[in-house]
Amino acid sequence: MEHQTKILIIEDHDIVIWALKNMLSKDFPDACSYSAYDLGQGLCILEETSINLVVMDIDLPGGNSPRMIAAIRAIQPQVPILVYTGLTDVESSLDYLAQGANGFLSKRAPFSTVSDAIRIVLNGGRYLNASLQTAILERFLVNPLGSATSNNYDLTSREKEIIALLFKGKWTKEIAEELGLKIQTISAYKGKILEKFHVHNSIELLLKIQKEMPELIKNH
Repeated sequence: MEHQTKILIIEDHDIVIWALKNMLSKDFPDACSYSAYDLGQGLCILEETSINLVVMDIDLPGGNSPRMIAAIRAIQPQVPILVYTGLTDVESSLDYLAQGANGFLSKRAPFSTVSDAIRIVLNGGRYLNASLQTAILERFLVNPLGSATSNNYDLTSREKEIIALLFKGKWTKEIAEELGLKIQTISAYKGKILEKFHVHNSIELLLKIQKEMPELIKNH
């Protein structure tokens, strides 16, 4: 099929490969799956076949470094990459997201979330499973407002208030309800906040804080 979705699984455990392929056959019946046991094999497949999505572990023979993302993108620059790994620490997720991964999913998350993550990343979105997202938010929830002000981002009191709620994991609708404002108004504020920090989304905002405001996380 000319427009068939092609998904590459880079994983060194047979049982995980089997589970992923079984899930793909049920939830993505029109997809064609490929598998590789290490990074080298995966790169060879990428050189020979146009892939629509890479689902990869990061604790692999020939891998285990955020540089794996660059190696994949050197061959297929636009391919979406979903990291699916047993590693759950915040640093790992941020490192791989910073290198350009489109999603980071822990193997400790319910297996049912894998299908959702794949669908989101295939559709151009970014994915971070709920437990890891919570861990990241808690990691950064140390007086974010005062630190932002001290770095001269010229935030208004309302912007500071919205940032605090964003760091608590609140959605736009929830923030609007809590502050008694319209959803469109909160969206406008969020756009202005991202503009001031020169980032495009909340993940990039967290990454910028990690880089420029390390005092926020030194106690965690």
